Amino acid sequence: MSEDEKVKDYFERDAKAFDDIYDDSGGFVRKVANKVFRKGMKERFNVTMSACGSDKKTILDIGCGAGRFCIPLAEKGMSVTGIDYSNEMIRMAEEYQKVYAEKKNKDLKIKYQCCDFVKDFPIDKKFDITITMGVFDYVKDPLPLLKKMKEVTKEKMIASFPARLTPQMPIRKLWLSTKKCPVYFYTKKSIAKFYSLAEITNYEIIDVKAGYVVIVKVE
Repeated sequence: MSEDEKVKDYFERDAKAFDDIYDDSGGFVRKVANKVFRKGMKERFNVTMSACGSDKKTILDIGCGAGRFCIPLAEKGMSVTGIDYSNEMIRMAEEYQKVYAEKKNKDLKIKYQCCDFVKDFPIDKKFDITITMGVFDYVKDPLPLLKKMKEVTKEKMIASFPARLTPQMPIRKLWLSTKKCPVYFYTKKSIAKFYSLAEITNYEIIDVKAGYVVIVKVE
């Protein structure tokens, strides 16, 4: 099984457990693990929401998971496309959207699609903003993903990267090794190298708990 297949298999098997981090759900061990990672996830969520602004933009959420960013962005009036290569994640995202619509009596402008962004997503449609949260964690070579993001983005790219030298890093690496899922970590220097190779220069690296959010203004 390739590295990509291992990651996909993990998210098909453990989609619900992974998504529980946002709600601090699950058993005792799961809740303890969640507390280790939730602060960083909340910080990058807040940074991303602020960077996206409040104008009616078109958004592409790459690796959208269960739609935890898609719904808040759509609530702002944005038109959101969420893609993920896990069928189970997309199923959960569509279910959350259905529950929201029934509870609020309001439809959101969200379209979900199960596909591999780098291999399968067409480049003929451009989006004002592209975001990818918690995706580079599982990508051995970030360059193809960065280059394609640049191709489909008109205004702004927002991405998260887990930091290498943090107390959380060995805990997370050990946890995912039990799930047979590879994970990759970054320094600011390695991030700068990949962005340089992708010919992206106008960016800001923002520190969040146990990681970074990189915001690019597309030129």
